[in-house]
Amino acid sequence: MTEQGLLQGRKSRKAAGWVADEIRRMILENILQPGEMINECRIGEKLGVSRTPVREAIGQLAQEGLLKRIPGRAHIVAEMSLEDIREINDLRVVLEPLAGREAIAWIPEEKVRAVLRDWESFRDLFERGEVIPSKDLSEADSRLHGLIIDYCRNNRLKNFLSILRYQIYRCLVASWEVQVFVGDTIAQHIEILKLLEKKDAEGLEAALRCHILFNNKVYLQRVL
Repeated sequence: MTEQGLLQGRKSRKAAGWVADEIRRMILENILQPGEMINECRIGEKLGVSRTPVREAIGQLAQEGLLKRIPGRAHIVAEMSLEDIREINDLRVVLEPLAGREAIAWIPEEKVRAVLRDWESFRDLFERGEVIPSKDLSEADSRLHGLIIDYCRNNRLKNFLSILRYQIYRCLVASWEVQVFVGDTIAQHIEILKLLEKKDAEGLEAALRCHILFNNKVYLQRVL
């Protein structure tokens, strides 16, 4: 391949990554609704790019589980069914505690403390009887679980959880939209962060496992 061809390839991959970020953001913020068809031309016009990076981005998002291919109808935004949530949490309860053990020695203390401050402020708001927006809770939840994924030293485990990352985020959003036992769940997050702070790998594994099982059970009881 010529130098010019290599340069064009790098530009195409960079554009596709940016387009994927934009489409992903629109999905996670519900600008693109579950079941909505993805129109390559319309997305390209909106973002000011050709169809090629849009097509590459769509392939990446389909691999992440955010888009689903419908025969004869291109791709749609994947809907999050109860079965999807069960399956994702079944994987999380096995993989995230292991990822926590692999990550705990490597997560910078200042990052743990920053997320801990967020959850302690939520606890204070809750104790004062104030309503905490579900968006704020789900974003803070994602930051905590994201730390574990980002600093996991088992690369295969990290790569697998990274693919699931945005499906996990959608599960977190869904669970916070039916807020029950908010005080208990906030306390669980604070416990997890304090275990990260103390570098207690065994305690962290147990706390993550209990937290994921608890939230899955509460969510399913609420919606069924």
